[in-house]
Amino acid sequence: MPPRAPQPRVHSAEFLAGAADGGRLPQLRYPEIAFAGRSNVGKSSLLNRLVGSHSLARVSKTPGRTQQINFFLIDERLVFVDLPGYGFARVPLSVKEQWKQLVESYLSQRANLCAVVIILDLRRGIEADDRRLIEYLHAHEIPAILVATKADKLAYGERLRRAHGLEAERLPGVVAMVLCSARTGDGMPQVWQAIEPLVHRFQPRNL
Repeated sequence: MPPRAPQPRVHSAEFLAGAADGGRLPQLRYPEIAFAGRSNVGKSSLLNRLVGSHSLARVSKTPGRTQQINFFLIDERLVFVDLPGYGFARVPLSVKEQWKQLVESYLSQRANLCAVVIILDLRRGIEADDRRLIEYLHAHEIPAILVATKADKLAYGERLRRAHGLEAERLPGVVAMVLCSARTGDGMPQVWQAIEPLVHRFQPRNL
């Protein structure tokens, strides 16, 4: 686990819009950082911890509750985008396909997308769905930040062993990897440190 460091203070975070259809994505002027991960990996908890809120993103113990793309304006300067979870959500295949099309529509067409934060459970490591997303982002030249959460649930030695395993993967297009815990807050400053340079270098992608 990285040493404790001050977390940037977020002064305002508000819900802007939600879209359940690729044709209804809002047109925004801010750089965007998207958050993706398997259902129930703790994506909403991570988002809330990053902005210092208990309720910005909905937290549910039922996998697959984020059924649309949600946009949150952070400090009037960037947008966090909460993508529907993938993996074992207990929804019909037709709904999963609908979510897949929605997410791919967003990722492939969003000119102001700076990077995607891929959240995984450190105890489970990279799974097939995570790997497919990483390869998809690399093919579309979208930087990926790998955030391994729930690190507090492992002993120190096991945590290090799994972190080294992730680093050894040398995944294409992954520009940073961070271990963190949404429960304790460890690693949150490092997630911000990975995000900020990409936001500052933001230039709309040519699509």
